[in-house]
Amino acid sequence: MSEKIRYAARDARIVAEWLVSQLEPGCVRIQIAGSVRRERVEVGDIEIVYVPMVETRPDPADLFGPEISVNLTDERIAVLERANALARRRNRNGSEMFGQCNKFMVHVGSGIPVDLFSTQEACWFNYVVCRTGGMKNNLQIAKAAQRKGWKWNPYGRGFSKGEKCFQVESERDVYGFVGLPWKEPRERQ
Repeated sequence: MSEKIRYAARDARIVAEWLVSQLEPGCVRIQIAGSVRRERVEVGDIEIVYVPMVETRPDPADLFGPEISVNLTDERIAVLERANALARRRNRNGSEMFGQCNKFMVHVGSGIPVDLFSTQEACWFNYVVCRTGGMKNNLQIAKAAQRKGWKWNPYGRGFSKGEKCFQVESERDVYGFVGLPWKEPRERQ
């Protein structure tokens, strides 16, 4: 089994900040997450969470038909692909992992893997906590929720217990709801 390639975090941060600057005009929100946000010395990839901006336009294929919704972030990603700045990444089986919500790519110039995660405004804080990680941090949150009889929905709006839901309104809410002390991203493992 091969060891995952690591990259200097300072190099990854430069790439991540450049990507954010390229995608931000097409986003409602955008945030660097993962080990770059946790300020690790080395990282395995760049993770970016965003809420896409959507615009309604006439359908170019049917000028007299109904308008269509266009994801402006997806348009900007496509521009970066055409410019050969980003390329789609393939898994071990040779399949692309590029969908509506998760886009696994590589920054062509540096070779650093880039994971782009689309979410909704209502799920923003929960998603940012989850994608910032690390794995130990996420397990602590999930287990603390279970001890209180709740389920953490890391890609959803917050926590659930049967029909009851608690929607988080900040990253601090994720920790506070389950009784864990707040951790700055660099303190998370």
